[in-house]
Amino acid sequence: MKTVVLGLCLTGAVWTAGAEESGDSISAEQLKEVVVTGNSARRRIENTRLGSERIEMSKMMQLPAFGGEADIIKAITLLPGVRSEGDGGGGFEVRGGNAYQNLVMLDGISLYNPAHVMGIFSTFNENSLGSATLYKGALPAMYGNAASAVLDTGLAPGDMEKYHCSASIGILAAKIMVEGPIVKDRLSFAVNARRSYVDAFLKMIPQYRSTVMNFYDVSAKLRYRISPGHLIDGSFFISHDNMAVADLMGMYWGNLGASINWTATTDDNLSFRTTVAFTHFSPKMSADIMDMNETMRTYIHNYSLNEKMRCMIADGHGLEFGLRSELLRVKSAEWMIGTSHEREIRSLWENSVWTEYAGSFARRLGVTVGLRLNVSSALSQSRFRAFQSAYPTFNRFDGKTYIEVEPRISLKYDITPLHNVKAGFGTSTQNLHAIRSSATSFPFDRYALTSAYVRPERSMQYGIGYTGMTENGAFDWSAEGYYRNMDNVYDYKDGRSSFSDIMIENIILGGRGRSYGAEFMFRKNTGRLTGWVSYTVSRTETRIPGINDDQWYNASNDRRHDISVTAIYRMTDRWNLSASWIFMSGQPLTAPDVKYEIGGETCYYYSRRNAYMTPSTHRLDFSAKYTHAGKKFTYEWAFGVYNAYCRYNPYVVYFEDDSTKPSGTRAVLQAMYGLVPSVSYTLKF
Repeated sequence: MKTVVLGLCLTGAVWTAGAEESGDSISAEQLKEVVVTGNSARRRIENTRLGSERIEMSKMMQLPAFGGEADIIKAITLLPGVRSEGDGGGGFEVRGGNAYQNLVMLDGISLYNPAHVMGIFSTFNENSLGSATLYKGALPAMYGNAASAVLDTGLAPGDMEKYHCSASIGILAAKIMVEGPIVKDRLSFAVNARRSYVDAFLKMIPQYRSTVMNFYDVSAKLRYRISPGHLIDGSFFISHDNMAVADLMGMYWGNLGASINWTATTDDNLSFRTTVAFTHFSPKMSADIMDMNETMRTYIHNYSLNEKMRCMIADGHGLEFGLRSELLRVKSAEWMIGTSHEREIRSLWENSVWTEYAGSFARRLGVTVGLRLNVSSALSQSRFRAFQSAYPTFNRFDGKTYIEVEPRISLKYDITPLHNVKAGFGTSTQNLHAIRSSATSFPFDRYALTSAYVRPERSMQYGIGYTGMTENGAFDWSAEGYYRNMDNVYDYKDGRSSFSDIMIENIILGGRGRSYGAEFMFRKNTGRLTGWVSYTVSRTETRIPGINDDQWYNASNDRRHDISVTAIYRMTDRWNLSASWIFMSGQPLTAPDVKYEIGGETCYYYSRRNAYMTPSTHRLDFSAKYTHAGKKFTYEWAFGVYNAYCRYNPYVVYFEDDSTKPSGTRAVLQAMYGLVPSVSYTLKF
């Protein structure tokens, strides 16, 4: 069916035209409301895993969105125990972990720093997603290389029966979606593409004509039904960001990935799933100003093979077995400064086997027990590494193998059919360490692979919780407490940063971390007004010998209080309103206590790591949607405001001399995102 783009709306506007979506895509929920009373609450109650959350796509599409772009990352930060890195931060942090300690997957493809425009948008196009599940407690045994949490997403397959298409155009970005059968009932396709064009408007302003600021992402999925028991999915994903000022300086980064998933079912009790995937993450930064000519490149290459077998051994009892082989090749840094050229490349081969049992006893006790054995080897051969330095250094490329045993268990006991208690324990390891230079993730942070001198990061988490619901599922609630120990947490030495040394072991130190807290959630699921309230109180600390006098100090991602209130109100059959309010305590930062001069040079003295705190963050977002369904056309208007009361939240913290106070410095907090209105128009036929 042909799609025609007819117009453009106001600031932050999105106008959409296209055919009606299939039931497999998220966009199908935009213009059709499906209410199944109690199902969501019942699913949460019956889930054995503590801290597991299946994302409701229809609810995500109704939440207020920045610039009309619905964002799954922003949506999950409204859940307890999950928070954003801050306004403008693209990552999410779970139970004391930072964004790099999360495993983010798309149909088996590992994604790194999945954010656009330095975190304003995520790389997930909401039109392309079909499913998403967040694990923040004890992880299923099939997942590894995540010290904090796992966000597992999947692309929606194309319709096997009919063709559909839609297109959107707005101030910030344009999107297109096409799906349909190639061979009816056997082979289908779905393609989603998005491209921003902020720089097109900047060219209208003379002083910004040389500025480049855009991003794009494309996802595609082929589904081939070989027979009733065999299914092959081929998935492809690419995203890229470009930010530059003429030829003076630029920043570029993105993910390129693909996977093939083959699912085979022999009968109702036995199934196999084979996944082959790869990911290339490749940031680049350059500057050519006056006499300064610098270029920095990094990359992460990930190649993996995964096999999973599932069988039902009896009614209500199942077993899973699996293995995974993964090759990581990481360029921690390569920089060219003038005539100086330095680089560091390493490789790691990781192999895992795992098994998991899930069952129930006496209709009250649910048990999930898993065990994962992980063997990771730092590859020392010359073809797996490369090193070039302007200064001599002793060899740090010795080979070494680590063997990690990771037990995981989840228990659920039903007090009544409407109330239960849950408990969980799990360990997990991670071999890719991201050493952040700031409180938020950045595409050009340094990465360290597990080596002979850098040990795998190991996390051990304990949790207990209670969940309950009303008989009709109109309300449900939960309370969870957790404690997490983390070993081999790495941070920069005092006075060192990303560019201090090409040999990363020379500039980092390892130690311990701990996090503990309580999470509370209350949901209203039925009626004209639905929504939820979540509250998290927590503390995250780090202790690394050689830093902060070997004492515990607040981690850079410590946020003591995190509150979110989300409401969705169906005013009439045509009008829907939604709003969300968030509050987060201030974030720790390291600031100088005093300054002094030696030989005409100004020196700063830092007494403690992360001893100061930024102001708290809070804001209100809301939106309104009007839907009209006709005989041939259905159209929708959507209006939204981001940061409705213009709260100036801290985004960048820097220091400048205060001439009125010669013995001190002051932190200047630069705010971002004042009042941002948006309106969108959707037409489907």
